[in-house]
Amino acid sequence: MLPITGSADTELPCVTIFATDGELPVIGQQDIFAANFDVSVARTEAEARAIVIQQRPDLLLIASETRNDDLPGIIARLREVSRTRYLPVVVLGDEQAWLSSALIFDGHIDEVISSQCRTDIGLAAIRALLRRVRPEALTGRLAFADLTINELERRVEWARTLIHLSPTEYRFLAGLVDEPSHMLTRAHISRRVWGHASDASRQIDQVVKGLRLLLRPLQAEHLIETVRGVGYRLCATPEAQPST
Repeated sequence: MLPITGSADTELPCVTIFATDGELPVIGQQDIFAANFDVSVARTEAEARAIVIQQRPDLLLIASETRNDDLPGIIARLREVSRTRYLPVVVLGDEQAWLSSALIFDGHIDEVISSQCRTDIGLAAIRALLRRVRPEALTGRLAFADLTINELERRVEWARTLIHLSPTEYRFLAGLVDEPSHMLTRAHISRRVWGHASDASRQIDQVVKGLRLLLRPLQAEHLIETVRGVGYRLCATPEAQPST
């Protein structure tokens, strides 16, 4: 996927929602706006075409619960002008139906998000796609609960309190926040933090221990939760205390 010219009227990443049946999806306009995106909504192909050409969004989110055989033609028409030729397209709908479709293999669709997923996971998947195909569209900000990470400045805060992390601790925590499911296996952590898939269990345990010590004075030790036999995930509330 090649980059296209960014949004003309805003510095925020711009997302256009095209509701093919006229109804806004579960991950709707207010959710995406609250996640620091500029949002526009279209309920007809004509509206979508006008918005795409005039506003040049960074991503098109098509809400289509069931497979629509007309969708390839719709996407092709929305991409027919040079400025929108490489517009990333995400479909929000029945994940199993769409994943079995040839549309995702022939380049019409870049990503499929289940309409049954939690809003935060869906938004994280959208950010992950933008980071992959349109990195210049993002502001470099990651967030989970009261945790914010400024990737451009490598600045980490919990409830606006600055946390000083080592490079290894930063890569570990940013990896968890950036992952759509907010959960990483130990093998994934090894690859992401140290660049290899070999067993780094002892190093991982030390990183987690250090992060929890830093988070404890902020009453945020619950943030990193152990998933026994798997790895670690982020936890927004202290209800499930992490295991050590």
